[in-house]
Amino acid sequence: MKSELPAAESFVTLPPGGPATISILEKRYKDAIVRETILATDSRVPGQNFLTATIRGPVGYRTNRDNALGPDSITPSQIAKEFQWYLLGVPMMRSQLYAQNKYGSFGFALGTARTGDRCLYAWQHIGRHQDTVLPTTGSVSIRLRLCDADASEQELLSVMYGFTIVGYLPSPLWNPYGNAPKVSQSLGALSAPYEPTLPVVEAPVRKTPVRPKPAPPVKAPVVEGPIVPLPESGRYEDFALVPPPES
Repeated sequence: MKSELPAAESFVTLPPGGPATISILEKRYKDAIVRETILATDSRVPGQNFLTATIRGPVGYRTNRDNALGPDSITPSQIAKEFQWYLLGVPMMRSQLYAQNKYGSFGFALGTARTGDRCLYAWQHIGRHQDTVLPTTGSVSIRLRLCDADASEQELLSVMYGFTIVGYLPSPLWNPYGNAPKVSQSLGALSAPYEPTLPVVEAPVRKTPVRPKPAPPVKAPVVEGPIVPLPESGRYEDFALVPPPES
């Protein structure tokens, strides 16, 4: 029986800009806990988008002996069954390209529905199966079903590269990831420069100050009419006086 949990209880976090989380559905088994993150969709393909994370190992959950999920299977026949369960009617084609995220390699298939929507189905197994020599190390299984009306195949696939697993089992024996990788011998050594990849930040654009336009030059008024020359001597005494009119 499935139970609904708050969105914060998901076993995974999605990359920035990824599909929104609608709800979390959980189902417990004797040997596993399955949490299905229901994702938002604008697709016209029947069904719902989801990213399911299944954690296997010492879950500490008491149940009937027959309520065991068993080991994960990613065989071609099992994946073909899951196509029928979750993408009925959509012709899916397995990709022959090698793909790997931060947890290791994964497989995926792409298809286009009759509505024109693109669909992705991806699967990944991390860690050991429970039927191996070290059953208590545990494992994590991932399934992603994503259909979208507008997204490209690369945009759909980016979710498999961007998610992060945050769920775990509180047991010192549960470790599906193995030992941490060794530190590079060149770290801190001489003649071994290392240049980190910095985020690309655009330089601020400096605005040129707006200067007021200069005022247009004032033109001297144009004087029209005959120009009366000045007297050569430059004195008024050199001219004859005009008598006033008789009264």
